[in-house]
Amino acid sequence: MNKKDGDLVKIPGDYHYQASMSKNKIKKFWYYAKKTAIQEFLPPSPTDYVLDVGCGSGVITAYLAEKALMAVGIDGNLDAINFAQHKFGNNKTKFIHGLVDDNYEFDYLFDKIYCLELIEHIYLDQAKIMLKNFYRLLKKDGKVFITTPNYRSLWPLIEYLMDKFHLSHPLDKYQHVEHYNKQKLERILIETGFKVDFIKTNCFLAPWLSPISWNLALKLDRLEHKLSFGGSILIAVCSK
Repeated sequence: MNKKDGDLVKIPGDYHYQASMSKNKIKKFWYYAKKTAIQEFLPPSPTDYVLDVGCGSGVITAYLAEKALMAVGIDGNLDAINFAQHKFGNNKTKFIHGLVDDNYEFDYLFDKIYCLELIEHIYLDQAKIMLKNFYRLLKKDGKVFITTPNYRSLWPLIEYLMDKFHLSHPLDKYQHVEHYNKQKLERILIETGFKVDFIKTNCFLAPWLSPISWNLALKLDRLEHKLSFGGSILIAVCSK
């Protein structure tokens, strides 16, 4: 089995935090859209134990912890975990260093598991192991929230341009080793035992409007959630 234990480029531990605070409004909105999608499709409840897999700098874990009873973040980048623990760690937010497909054990089961733009970073066989672990770690009727780039959208062009003009750390083959579309994502979720509640998309035009008007971009983002047409990011919610 092919196994990937990290990206082929070194990602700074504070990368996701810096992206979320960027002066580049498109980059910042792209990251902020993760929060709007969570709020729209699967917000935590005050009694929830939640797990954030591939947590990076811990920004989303901390956001989840604001609404949940307890949030745990896992990531294979030790620098990111150290940053997240220092920046966001507290009595209801904790971070664990480890590979996302490791066989974790906890003293409790989770109500919700979040995995944002991580599944494309690992090989398909690893993803299946990871999803089976999600199933094992969920309470009965627990839910999983997964996002990943949509390779039947404008995303391949965006990724190509970002790599060609060095607008980010190299993506294709260096970070993204699996390419998903709606059908492929739905198939792997069903194969690993989940019931797919729905798969939608976002980040079609909204991020590109953000330099002109942040508020208009947010309104368009909400509309894109409803229309779910051609967005660059797939959003899947599934149930145990």
